[in-house]
Amino acid sequence: MSDTKNDEKLRILQERLAQIKQKQDTPVPPRQQREAVIEIPTPKNEAPKKESKPMNLSWVKRTVIVGSVAYGIFYGYTNIDFNSLVPNFSEEETPVELASSQLEYKFNLIGNNIAIISTKNSITDEGSAKAMVNDLKVKGYKCNYFYLPENSNLSDEIYQVFIGPYENEEETNQWAKNLEAEFNIITL
Repeated sequence: MSDTKNDEKLRILQERLAQIKQKQDTPVPPRQQREAVIEIPTPKNEAPKKESKPMNLSWVKRTVIVGSVAYGIFYGYTNIDFNSLVPNFSEEETPVELASSQLEYKFNLIGNNIAIISTKNSITDEGSAKAMVNDLKVKGYKCNYFYLPENSNLSDEIYQVFIGPYENEEETNQWAKNLEAEFNIITL
């Protein structure tokens, strides 16, 4: 009894497999492939809802990128000193000439060090140099001025004011720190 039932089950199974294979092999006409649209009736009080499209955030990304680039340019423009990146050579000077023309002073002073005061504008007249020396003397500095072409190897027609001379560099530096200007300490 079990052998006949098994044979019969096997035959039915093979027929079904053949039918399934035949359905897969035969193309389905386009009419049968269409999906059936099921309409859900809406209540009278509610308006039909429109399908919402997903938000396109590409404009946000572009805005953030453009803003970041603009901020980077602004930061670089305001915080980087571009003049210090490029050598400042006049038309007559070349880098070779600058290296060979090192400033040398010729002084007959009693002491070891002086501090030359650097001014933003060159002092071109003797009256301005005397006025600056008088102001420093009133403040208690030991100071004087000199004409650059007479006391150095440069021919720039300017006056330079200095404090000193002092016995050592520490004393010179201590006095020069109290100045409200930039200075260069020179050993005599």
